[in-house]
Amino acid sequence: MDHSFPVDLPVLGWGSRSAARRALLLHGVGSAASTWWQVASGLAAHGWRVEAPDLRGHGVAPATLRYRLSDYVSDLTALGRGWDLLVGHSLGGAVAVLLAHEHPNTARRLLLVDPALYIPPEHHEFVVIAQTARFDTPDDPAATVEADPRWHPEDIVRRERAHASATRYVVERTFRDNPHWDLRDEVAGLAIPVLVLGADPHLSPAFPPELGAMLTARNPMLRYEAVAGATHSMQRDDPDRVLAEALALGAEAAGGPDGRG
Repeated sequence: MDHSFPVDLPVLGWGSRSAARRALLLHGVGSAASTWWQVASGLAAHGWRVEAPDLRGHGVAPATLRYRLSDYVSDLTALGRGWDLLVGHSLGGAVAVLLAHEHPNTARRLLLVDPALYIPPEHHEFVVIAQTARFDTPDDPAATVEADPRWHPEDIVRRERAHASATRYVVERTFRDNPHWDLRDEVAGLAIPVLVLGADPHLSPAFPPELGAMLTARNPMLRYEAVAGATHSMQRDDPDRVLAEALALGAEAAGGPDGRG
């Protein structure tokens, strides 16, 4: 049976629908659209229209039997093109790259937050185990606060709710259905400006410096910056940095001198 059909995604929105600048934000695996609340609120406060969908099987989006990256992309095409900025975290970064590659008019700029663009084949099974291990242990808010006191209390609540709505099946199938997880050629071929914000190299980034060096050499329109002290959850660790970079990219797309305030 062919399971390659799109689903309708629920979408959260911030800011006026008539705003001059528009951003689309894509969350990571096992997460949800609401976890973008700080970055989305900041963009909206600067006059942007921001939309963030729950990806298939996440949040309150419909569940399916298949979770190929191409399936995630097919769902997003209904949200239209011409976004000034496309932002993707982790899985959302991989989906954003594939979306921009397959549909070149989707966005004018791309901001990738510690994106999962390449999983070496020999590491694939380890990633599956690591990503599904959390279903064996309930979230511990106190441990989260202790591990990273920079998190806003609302981030802890939003993460707990996102995790509660995710299932082991969806997370595992996302990796099992993509055994050859490699977006290096796609991101190297993008013809729009791309900024990759990688987690601190000492904090197990999904996008390590060596991958950044390789891809910046292949694509002169790509920039890579490692954010000191930031974990994979950079939009929670350092939302101000993510917001500042998003605003700066938006200003570039609009030809303005400064999008930061």
